[in-house]
Amino acid sequence: MPPVPTSRRLDLKGVLGVTLCCALWGGNAVAVKYSVPDIPPFGCAAFRFLIGLPVVASVCRIMGQPMWVERRHTRLLIAHSLITVLQIGTFNLGTGLSLAGRSSVFINVHPLIVAPLSWLLLGERLGRQGVMGLIAAALGVTVLLSTAVQAGGNLTGDAIVLLSGMIFGAQTVAQKWTFPIIRPATLLFTQYVLAIPMFFAISAVFEGFDTYQFTPGALWGLLYQGLAVSGVVFTVWMLLLSRYPANRIATLAFMTPLFGIAAGTLVRGEPFRWELVVAGVLVGCGIYLVSRERFEHRQSPALALPGEDAP
Repeated sequence: MPPVPTSRRLDLKGVLGVTLCCALWGGNAVAVKYSVPDIPPFGCAAFRFLIGLPVVASVCRIMGQPMWVERRHTRLLIAHSLITVLQIGTFNLGTGLSLAGRSSVFINVHPLIVAPLSWLLLGERLGRQGVMGLIAAALGVTVLLSTAVQAGGNLTGDAIVLLSGMIFGAQTVAQKWTFPIIRPATLLFTQYVLAIPMFFAISAVFEGFDTYQFTPGALWGLLYQGLAVSGVVFTVWMLLLSRYPANRIATLAFMTPLFGIAAGTLVRGEPFRWELVVAGVLVGCGIYLVSRERFEHRQSPALALPGEDAP
C-alpha cells in the first residue's frame, strides 16, 4: 500500500475551508429536525445523498477524478459505505429524538477520536500547543453541553448522536488512510452510489415507505442536507483531508456547535444562554493554538510499504 502523503501546514485557506464546513454543518441538525418528523431517519438520509450525488459527480468531472474504483478496491469501498450509512443513520435517528443544539454538541466529539487515531495510524503528531488547543476546544464543547442539558432533551437521542460522533471520528481517519488508494472525490461519489440503496433498503424494512410525507418543511430540510451538506460540505471536507493534517482540521471543527446552537436558537427558537459566549472564547483559543503550531509528520509502521522499515 502506498504511504499516506505528507499533509501541509494548516494555512488561511484551510482555516476558511473548515469554517465554511462548520457553518453549513451547524445548520444540518436544524434541517434534520424539519425533515425527520415527516420522513423517517434512514429515508431522509437516502434522499439527502440522492440530492447531493449530482454535485459530487460534477466535482469528480471538474477535478478529473474517476467516478468508480478499481475492482480490487470494491471491498474497501463497501466498508466505507457501510460506515457512512451507520454514521448518518445514527445522527438522523438521534437528532430526531433530541434538540438541534444538543445534536450539534454531541456530534462534535469526533476530534477527540481523530487525535489519538491519527497519531496511531497516520503518524500525525500534535505538540504541546496542539494538545492545549484540543483541551481548550473540548472545554468549550463541555460548556455548551452543560447548557444544552439544562435546556432539556432526550437521553436516548443524545446517546445515539454521541455514538454517531465517535463513528465520524473513526471515519475521518479511515478516509484519509484510504486517499492514497482512492482519490477523495472518487471515494465520496462512490460511497454515495452504494450508500443510497442501503439507506432505502433499511428504510423499507424498518420504517416503511408509507410513512413518508413530503411536506414543505421536510422538502426544504432535504434540500439543505443534500446540497449544502452532502454536496458542498462533504466535498470541501474531503479535499481538506487530502491536503491538511486530519487531527488539526478535526480540532477546528469544534466550531460547529457554535453555529449549530446559533441556528437552533434563531430558526427553531431553542434557548440561548450566556455560556455560549464562554464556550466561543474557549473554542477560539483552541483554534488559535492548533493553527499556529508547527506540524510534524512521521510514517506510521502500520502504513509502511511492504519490505520497508518504518522510521
